[in-house]
Amino acid sequence: MSAHGARGPGRLHAVVFLDGEYGDPAWYRALASDADIVIAADGGGAFLFALHLTPHAVVGDFDSLDEDIAAAFDERGVAMLRHPVRKDVTDGELAADVALRRGAGRVTLAGATGALDHTLGHLAILRRLVARGIAARLASPDLAVTVLTAPVDVTLGAPAGVRVSLAPLGADAEVSLSGLDYPLDHGLLEATACLGLGNLVTRPHGARVVVHSGSVVALVGWGDEQFAGHRRGSA
Repeated sequence: MSAHGARGPGRLHAVVFLDGEYGDPAWYRALASDADIVIAADGGGAFLFALHLTPHAVVGDFDSLDEDIAAAFDERGVAMLRHPVRKDVTDGELAADVALRRGAGRVTLAGATGALDHTLGHLAILRRLVARGIAARLASPDLAVTVLTAPVDVTLGAPAGVRVSLAPLGADAEVSLSGLDYPLDHGLLEATACLGLGNLVTRPHGARVVVHSGSVVALVGWGDEQFAGHRRGSA
């Protein structure tokens, strides 16, 4: 595996393999093959090793990566970026920063679910990336997650019947939804309520989410969702 290098600076797609839960190996193999940059965060390297895939870099304190695997990657010329165990950032944060330094303009976080505390931490990484203008998402075979901050207009690629949930982040959010079982027109998603949860796509490859104010986390039950059409401007 090597970086394609044909998309130009800031347009590269990086996939960061975290030390979380994984599903269908074939799906993740395809995800890695689509990437220009593959980074493993500590134990995420073990998953790649099991798939016979070689990342461009492994970063972390290496407390959850077998030393034999680390040595094998080192022999293959992988950049092994070791950090102290006692530190104020997670291995996932370090890995995301490496992806950005290598020119990523789009970042997918894989293996981002599992222990609830780390899942919430990975969502924080996602929010930080999006705030920096990076097209970022968490992805697994049957789930894709991103953060949408107003003003933004997104058309989903998900087929009919796919579950879609929106949850406001930090404060109330105003959204419009179409192509979903429960549409909204400038509806208010309150931070203390669950109105945006459990919707379904009815317009295949054309459901639309517009965030007029505030910020929401969007969860789509289709791992290939790319959240296309992020458009800043009047909403």
